[in-house]
Amino acid sequence: MKASLSQSMAWLHTWAGLVTGWLLFVIFVGGTIACFDAELDRWMRPGIPAAAPAEPAMDAVAASMLESDPDAHAWFLYLPHPRFPAIKAGAWYLDGTYDVHAYDAANGAPLQDTAGGDFFFTLHYNLHAGTLGMYLVGLAGMLMLVAIVSGVIIHRRIFKDLFLFRFRGGGQRAWLDGHNLTGVVALPFHLMIAYTGVAIFVSSYMFAGLQAAYGGDVEKLFDELAPHPHREEVHRPPPARAPLDAMIADARERLGGAPWLVGVEHPNDASQVVSVGLDHSRHVAWNHRTAYYDGVTGRHLGDGPEPGGAYHTYMFLGGLHMVQFGGALYRWLYFVLGLAGCVMLACGMQVWVEKRARRVAEAGVRSGYGLVRWLNAGVIAGMPLAIAAMLWANRLLPATLEGRRAWEIGIFCGAWIGAALWAGLRLARGRPWRDLFAATAVLLFAVPVLSLFAAPAASLPVTLGGGDLAMATVDLTILGLAAAFAWLARRTGRGVERQA
Repeated sequence: MKASLSQSMAWLHTWAGLVTGWLLFVIFVGGTIACFDAELDRWMRPGIPAAAPAEPAMDAVAASMLESDPDAHAWFLYLPHPRFPAIKAGAWYLDGTYDVHAYDAANGAPLQDTAGGDFFFTLHYNLHAGTLGMYLVGLAGMLMLVAIVSGVIIHRRIFKDLFLFRFRGGGQRAWLDGHNLTGVVALPFHLMIAYTGVAIFVSSYMFAGLQAAYGGDVEKLFDELAPHPHREEVHRPPPARAPLDAMIADARERLGGAPWLVGVEHPNDASQVVSVGLDHSRHVAWNHRTAYYDGVTGRHLGDGPEPGGAYHTYMFLGGLHMVQFGGALYRWLYFVLGLAGCVMLACGMQVWVEKRARRVAEAGVRSGYGLVRWLNAGVIAGMPLAIAAMLWANRLLPATLEGRRAWEIGIFCGAWIGAALWAGLRLARGRPWRDLFAATAVLLFAVPVLSLFAAPAASLPVTLGGGDLAMATVDLTILGLAAAFAWLARRTGRGVERQA
């Protein structure tokens, strides 16, 4: 029975990982980068000043949004903070689309259009595929939980594996040790991040209760969990608009904290309601303290009630996943553990390939083996190259180019497709990993050099010399990753890949 259980868990671990491995790798890479999404947003908009004014131009931004997004169902304006000293504003439409822009905090002028860190955040939770993508990510998260639990069961020497890494031997042994080492070191993190990631959208994934109690209306559920003033549209323009600055100042005094998020429901209708919520960064659970105002008169309508225990638990799980709390130290911890997850997934997929290499060679039947080898190289080695190409695009595309964000995303996708095609062409010679790792290293090493010419005010010598450590750290991290990929290219070139 023991052997049967072990064999069953090994089968489950292998196939739960293989079916979702490439998808999980994309999700992990997106989530790891999103730990510093605000810093990357700023880096990709090099014109943002290092510090925001004490009174940001929120009303000027609202006036700009009234011209660009008058028909939105709601606006969400994020006040400047040290990680992103500019105003970020999004327009949400009833069809689910969400447009995000950034504005100069001093005068409300639109800043350079870019995909920014939001691209990787959205890639992480729905693959830029809307509701379908959200379900795919949820399924991948559930299967990751299955793979983690079954992996713990089959690894009887789980703690011994923590101190075992035989990279010099190459081949399957090296990939397996890399998979075990990164899996064991970050095991609690992987378990937490998979569980909380699924829990955030639990009302969408497990909708039987929602259907029975609320007729499938998720907004009705959250209105009951966290009641707030709401008005139906009257379909006539507002006779006046109360200044947002005054409401923000009142909320600061009333709630006794620093405001961060300003929501405007029905922004171009006389029924508009303005909400001012507090900063999330001081607590693990999302801060739910909010003041509500009449958008026409500025009259205070009330404060949002404290959520009950169940909803607070839900917000705690969401906050634990998104790491907006605790400052840079926690984000760096999540970043490093996220990188460990990426390595674990990459090594795990190669273990499958290496384990079957001799069997396939002896049998002469390749079946789907070649496809798995190609996808491994195309996804795992191709995605970092695509990210490096996006960084190049950010520095080289004209700042005034219309649709600049779409261009950056298009170059990311094109580079990834090109990398995957190259991997397929080089697969027969066993060289795609070395080629793609080397190309990624070269592109990443060149990014700070590009900044010297394309964005000199935000280049590494300037940010280091001016004490702007947040921006300097982005460039230094890029250089560190470049060195890592150069090392990987050198190692694969010396024979780790010769058996693939």
